[in-house]
Amino acid sequence: MTSAVSVGVVGQGRLVAQLRDEVRALDDQLRRAQRLVTVGTITSMIVHEINNILTHVIGRLELADEGDETSCRGSLRRVRKGYDSAAAICQALLHLTCGDPQQVQTVPVAQLIEETLAAMARAPSKDGIVLIRKVSPKLQITTRPVELKQVLLNLLLNARAAVLGKEGGSQSICISASRRNGETFIRVADTGVGIPPEYRQRIFEPFFTTKNGEGTGLGLAVCREIVESLKGRISVRSQLGKSTCFTIALPWDGPDAKRR
Repeated sequence: MTSAVSVGVVGQGRLVAQLRDEVRALDDQLRRAQRLVTVGTITSMIVHEINNILTHVIGRLELADEGDETSCRGSLRRVRKGYDSAAAICQALLHLTCGDPQQVQTVPVAQLIEETLAAMARAPSKDGIVLIRKVSPKLQITTRPVELKQVLLNLLLNARAAVLGKEGGSQSICISASRRNGETFIRVADTGVGIPPEYRQRIFEPFFTTKNGEGTGLGLAVCREIVESLKGRISVRSQLGKSTCFTIALPWDGPDAKRR
């Protein structure tokens, strides 16, 4: 009898372990799918920016072909600048979609932010949005960069949509970072339309969306799940018609560190 019970317990343990592995695999697939959805959201911006770069490159090559040595050198420098811009966009997207999401690294927060902005393809300034950065170049964090950039990209895209959806007033997005009491805080604040009070308790719920069928409702839910898997937390403050600020709090010494 005891032997049969032991075998049953062992079998249950294996089943539980198997189910945990399957849930973990599905969770990884969901996060990857959400990264691809995010890239799909910015596809039109990417295509537009790459097309602008190529048009500029072709124009400069024609000038180089027709001009003297001095103008040729100047045109080629512009061509190289255009190539570098296109390469930065492609590299940022590759890091986001093909990078190892489980790799833990110590990286400068400013670098994470710049790589995320590059993945947006279209600079906010081209839409009349003032982008404010308040990040010390010395501030570093140990984290999973691919997943953190996924969170930041979602927040920045939401901020951009909120600002463009507002008529009149200032148009700005501020991304800042600081460290306090063993935690790193990253904030994405905008002067957009704000979030209605009745929605603020629900925005992190799976499948909840206010985008009239255009969104999946998984963006902020996945963001919260990623941040919590990094042993952090995410919160929001908003004033309807004025502003919204998302704050990410993470342990500065990595997702595997014990919380203080």
